[in-house]
Amino acid sequence: MKIGKVEFTTSSLLVGVLALLVIVFCGYVFYRVFASEHSLISFMMVPLILGIVFENKRLSSDWLLTGLKVSGALLLSLLSFLPGRKELEYSFEAHIEGWPYWFIFFFVLISMIVHEKRIMPKLTEGITLLQSISIIYWVIDIGLFEINNLLVYVPVSVGLFYCVISFVHAFTYLKLTRKDRQYLSIWSSVIMIVFAADHIYKVFTLDHFSDFELFDTGLNALQHFLLGISLIYILQNAMMLLVYLPTKDSWYGKKHMREIKEVHKQHADRYSTKQVKRSDAFLALIFATGIYALNYQVQFMPRNTLIWLLFWTFPFVVHFKEQIRARVNSRTSP
Repeated sequence: MKIGKVEFTTSSLLVGVLALLVIVFCGYVFYRVFASEHSLISFMMVPLILGIVFENKRLSSDWLLTGLKVSGALLLSLLSFLPGRKELEYSFEAHIEGWPYWFIFFFVLISMIVHEKRIMPKLTEGITLLQSISIIYWVIDIGLFEINNLLVYVPVSVGLFYCVISFVHAFTYLKLTRKDRQYLSIWSSVIMIVFAADHIYKVFTLDHFSDFELFDTGLNALQHFLLGISLIYILQNAMMLLVYLPTKDSWYGKKHMREIKEVHKQHADRYSTKQVKRSDAFLALIFATGIYALNYQVQFMPRNTLIWLLFWTFPFVVHFKEQIRARVNSRTSP
């Protein structure tokens, strides 16, 4: 088909018609959202999605690629409007309420697949040290030490054992063997899943934290934004741990053991053999412990928000320290 001087192929016409249908359908969905008497989509979905977009832009500066990922997630998420097998009575508004979560899931999944190599950052002794300090604060703040139950003592004791190992490696120059790197990487994944579960629960159940509505709104938006930034890595860590669990079709058979062996290799390979500077280790200990101790006494921020903020801001603290050191050295050098 040719319109004026522009010639359209069959495939381009189909894509154009599909895009038009998607736009019309999405327009109708948003019309129903604004016409409904009750809130169907939370405004907090905006900072959550912006967090995912922000992390995607950090992984790739290509806006076209980001747009394609958003388009793919949007198309796949529209499948959520299909009636379910066990759905007795179809409710369009109920499907609208679930739609943003499907969009977010597909957006994160596509992002993880596209950036598979880039989202496998090198773990270091410094990272696991910071995570171990944070999990100790989390256990104290949540009050697990006060619970007299064997089911609590066992995982807490195992966790403290690996915290000690991470401390030893951070403050000494012991060689990191392949087994050390493998277990420290698994320990890192476990910690991040614990924090993720706590953060997701707190994000979607936050009623109020202070007596100031504006502060609570800003805090809620920050929590959703931090969750959006972290979702890709949460999903990655979850997938690297789920392989260790048996299923009805895979109960530690040969195939299952091969999968576990492959994940063992991934864990060991993603952990850096480069050892952290003792000065950085002490800085992490003093900085994190100080902030956590202050928050434990004053409670100026929810623990889940503070932990994730610390993870994302501490690299800037280290960078600032290096900048100061470089300036001092330049002034003292002849």
